Amino acid sequence: MPVVKKRNQQTETRLLLESPDPVELPPAEIDDSAVLVQFDKFKPYIPELLETLRAGTVAEPVPVMIDGSTFAIHGSTRTFWVKLWHAAGSDLTKIDRAQVISCLPSTRGVQIVVESPEEE
Repeated sequence: MPVVKKRNQQTETRLLLESPDPVELPPAEIDDSAVLVQFDKFKPYIPELLETLRAGTVAEPVPVMIDGSTFAIHGSTRTFWVKLWHAAGSDLTKIDRAQVISCLPSTRGVQIVVESPEEE
C-alpha cells in the first residue's frame, strides 16, 4: 500500500500518502475542518476539493516536488497540489488531514494548436 506510518503528537496514527505512481483514491470521508491551506486565497476553492475527494479520484504525483508525498488532485475547474493523511486502518476511505500547497486553474483537456506561418 502506498502509505507510510507517521505518528502525530497525539495518540492516534495517521498515514501519509506517499507513492512515485498515481494512486486510485476511493470515495473518502473528510471533514470540512480537515483541510489546511497554505494561503487564504485558496479557501474559496476548498468545496471543490472536498467534493472531489468525497467522490473518489486519482492522486497524481507532482513531478517537480521530489518528496513523493505531494499529489495533484484534479477537480472540475481547479488542480490542487495536496498532501494527504489517512486514518490508520481506513484503507484510504477516511482522510484526517489534507494540506493544500497550491491551487491552479485546470488546463486538462486544453489543446494548444500552433500553426506554422504560411510561406508567401
